[in-house]
Amino acid sequence: MTHHSPVPRLLTDELVFPESPRWRDGQLWISDVHGYALVTVSDDGSVHRLCQVPGRPAGSGFLPDGRLLLATALDRVLSVWDGADLKPVADLACLTSGPLNDMVVDPTGRAWVGDTGFNLMTEHPRPGRIITFSLDDGPRVAAEDVMFPNGMVLTPDGRELVVNESVAGRASVFSVAADGSLNRARTLVDLGSMPDGMCLDAEGAVWIPLLRGGRFVRVSATGEVLDSIDAEGRLPVSCALGGPSRQWLYLCSADSTMADLAQGRSRGFVHCLPAPVPGAGLP
Repeated sequence: MTHHSPVPRLLTDELVFPESPRWRDGQLWISDVHGYALVTVSDDGSVHRLCQVPGRPAGSGFLPDGRLLLATALDRVLSVWDGADLKPVADLACLTSGPLNDMVVDPTGRAWVGDTGFNLMTEHPRPGRIITFSLDDGPRVAAEDVMFPNGMVLTPDGRELVVNESVAGRASVFSVAADGSLNRARTLVDLGSMPDGMCLDAEGAVWIPLLRGGRFVRVSATGEVLDSIDAEGRLPVSCALGGPSRQWLYLCSADSTMADLAQGRSRGFVHCLPAPVPGAGLP
């Protein structure tokens, strides 16, 4: 394993708990989870709060027309942000048993969103599931028995979805059927330490933040840990490959603890550094 040499540059420390970073139009779109807000962060570090999200923002992804599809954790709703309003498009409460979590949206507008299955702060672990959704077909269950589905990436050919199962400590690969259904194919890597958000690069490697491991790791397509970046005492939360030609790695972290988070106490950071390999796939 090699250690990455560039020192990450701080973009902002004005967030609460930055999740689901998505690069588009020269800025990062971020769900500031415990800040209950959808925000953008520009490369000069300026933060723009687009709207408050009372249902607590979670995963997101862009639809073909440029609107943002956003999952909200507590009310388990999918909504569309059109630049002015957040409009509900699907209620997933009847299909789910826990808060909604991360999400990926493919180029046709089909989404996959994780149902954690239980409340991490107050309940004992139980399996969740992944829901698939499109504006034309509505929502349905794509995969059952997923242990706290979290960060997700879709390969460039759209045939595989890689999902972090946080409470199982592993990243799992699912094959994607034509109708959006998922079939568990293999375990990519067992990492422990609660893998959280995730992004994919052009060599098929994934960057994974280890929420309880204090670092971001780059894992090859065959499950080998290739690289590691220390989070300097913060909780590593999520990451994205963006910027011009997707050659920058954005690292989202939080100065908090699990106990503090339960009380909403946190300070969120976004750092960036040149990526060893540019981004690929989605998000």
